[in-house]
Amino acid sequence: MFFPMIDHFWWKFINCFGLVMKLAEDSRVIMMLVSCIMAVAFILNIHSGRTILRDVVNAMANRKLKAKLDRQPSPINIAENRVTIKQLKLPLIWKHYEDLPMATVLENNGSTVILRIYTPLNFLPYLSGADLTGKYHFVEAIFKWGTFQSEHSIGKHQFCLEMQALHRSPQEKGAFEYLTLSYLFAVSRVKNESLQGICDNLMSILHPGSSIELPPFELGSLLRHFAGGHYTYHGTYDNGDVILPTIWIINSEISHVSSRQLAHFGALYRRDGRRNSTNSRQEQPLGSRQLYFNI
Repeated sequence: MFFPMIDHFWWKFINCFGLVMKLAEDSRVIMMLVSCIMAVAFILNIHSGRTILRDVVNAMANRKLKAKLDRQPSPINIAENRVTIKQLKLPLIWKHYEDLPMATVLENNGSTVILRIYTPLNFLPYLSGADLTGKYHFVEAIFKWGTFQSEHSIGKHQFCLEMQALHRSPQEKGAFEYLTLSYLFAVSRVKNESLQGICDNLMSILHPGSSIELPPFELGSLLRHFAGGHYTYHGTYDNGDVILPTIWIINSEISHVSSRQLAHFGALYRRDGRRNSTNSRQEQPLGSRQLYFNI
């Protein structure tokens, strides 16, 4: 019964359309009206086709991204028996990390603490050199913490705080490749002066969605420069809002942080209203990925 109804409406449509076209032959106004309607329908059809195509391309890109992220999970334990020594032809080159930004903002997004700077593009800090294929500009820095629950570990030795600085570099077709610096911190009786400006302001961003503008400071005082002596591997970056594929550069020189400073991070609140006592991800297997120590 369903198909006869379709045939009935189809023939009704054909008959009506034929009548309209016959009237159009006798009237220039009706002909112009029909032409406009058909033109609009054609444009809408093209737009709809583009929208569908864009959605399909985005869906395919998302599937490819997810597949890539699944192949290179983070964090990992840096096992010395899995490390390959690599001699760098050039050291890491740091630019504009000593320039004072126009503004520095600290935010609690309910998952971590995010530090961002605002500065003219031509003064945006960037990394190059080593075996990098271009300039990697600073995006943001985040913190992962917990009692002996840093994300990355070295020889199964856990740390209590990890600072991760995301950078990005333009690639072909408007895409970006990401690089993340990692600094590991061990508990000490002595406070870390470079972190004190961060810790002093954490009480102002206790709740998710809160932020505060800090007195501007040189990013290089927080992200200490190193030329070599770092581990690299391909993994993932996660700030609680986005997950990105990244090249990890992990500084082998361990920094320190006092237990009092560490307690300021643990006092922050998560999205569910509970204290964010730890926000580190679980350790993942390295699998078949390469892990390098660059000298």
